[in-house]
Amino acid sequence: MMEAEKRREIEIEVYTDTHVITGRLATKEARLSDTLNYELPHLLVLSEATSRSLERPEESPTQAGFIHIDTMAIAFTSPRSPEPALEERQQTRAFEYVEKERHEAVVKVPPFRFEGHLHLPKGNDVERSLWDLTPAFVPLSDASVTIKDEPEVAWHKDVVILNRRKAQIMLLNQGIDDSEQ
Repeated sequence: MMEAEKRREIEIEVYTDTHVITGRLATKEARLSDTLNYELPHLLVLSEATSRSLERPEESPTQAGFIHIDTMAIAFTSPRSPEPALEERQQTRAFEYVEKERHEAVVKVPPFRFEGHLHLPKGNDVERSLWDLTPAFVPLSDASVTIKDEPEVAWHKDVVILNRRKAQIMLLNQGIDDSEQ
């Protein structure tokens, strides 16, 4: 008899361009980005979910037993529960881990703007590394998040998982003024 895969529940926030949804996600993966890229590439199902409008924050949030979210609608997501330590993750997918270095980056996924750190393979050409990134969902650490029409509305997240398919601009932050882009 086959043993069922061990799953864990993580609490996450999912941002679309119009809503923020919070809830619990059942996964077998160690990291949220791995869940989005490999386990559930098309549809997330959050249980014990709450959805609220970003456009009309004065409206009461909607509570639901579960909410389905098409991953193409996701601008970014962020874990609300701690992720396993690197050593534990390396044991699960040892062949996928390479030594990486941090690069400051600016990324725009309308209506959001992010500043933070991309982690790219150490010693590789940075432009080539950005070009070669294959996952649709990419982590950005130590991230500052702002909303385009409300720059005074800003917050900080230890990590956000960006939907590269929706990113309009991804550049290294080397003193470039991207305010008009």
